Amino acid sequence: MQRFQAWFAGLALLALALLGVTFVVSAGLTRSAELVQLVQPAEGGSADLFGTSSGPGTPIGSPQVMIIRDPAAFLEGRSEAGARYVSDTYLKQNSIYPLQLKSVALIRTVVTLSCVAAAALFGVLWWLARRNGAAGRRPA
Repeated sequence: MQRFQAWFAGLALLALALLGVTFVVSAGLTRSAELVQLVQPAEGGSADLFGTSSGPGTPIGSPQVMIIRDPAAFLEGRSEAGARYVSDTYLKQNSIYPLQLKSVALIRTVVTLSCVAAAALFGVLWWLARRNGAAGRRPA
């Protein structure tokens, strides 16, 4: 029974340690998150020809909070909403896949709930093993 107590206590502590690591990694990733607008850069002055010069290219989707660590992906200027322009062409050519802040938050939440559940489960199992071990040693 002693062996189970040690295993359950160790697994509960491991789950709590992973919980702490989750918050440290999440904070490190989210520190570099920015509001960005993906754009298809204008080619050959077509924006000047048609008079649609609203930025460095054609916007793709809506502005999103993303983590992009390559400074060369960013273009000059900002949108009306304050989002930095990012070249979609550059990202595709260099196989850079931006990470959305929503994804980091979702994974952090799932890992946090899993760690708390595992720590609680192994804590209860440790307590039961300790209680049963102590009951087995009492004189009758």
